[in-house]
Amino acid sequence: MNKLMLAVSTAIIFGAGTGIVAAADPLGEKEVKPTLTERITQATVKGTLMKMAGQYYLVKDMDGREIRLYVDADTKLDKVMVGDKVKAYVDDSMYATTLQRDD
Repeated sequence: MNKLMLAVSTAIIFGAGTGIVAAADPLGEKEVKPTLTERITQATVKGTLMKMAGQYYLVKDMDGREIRLYVDADTKLDKVMVGDKVKAYVDDSMYATTLQRDD
């Protein structure tokens, strides 16, 4: 009986420790991925996320231009913060179908 209790206690301790380590990195969650159709048919915007204001995200591209992207509930979004390097798949109206961190 004591050996069983020891084995169960050890499993619980090691299992809880792994959960704590995994929870420590909130940005380490799985990244969003664009569909094959998005990658083939849509333009991409790459740059630094400068501002997030409701449904509009402002990205400064590599040429220094500021581009305003529209996002909504259907946009696949990574957890991003101002200052992150990002990559967005956009349509002609600058609607971002996918916005992901670009490491």
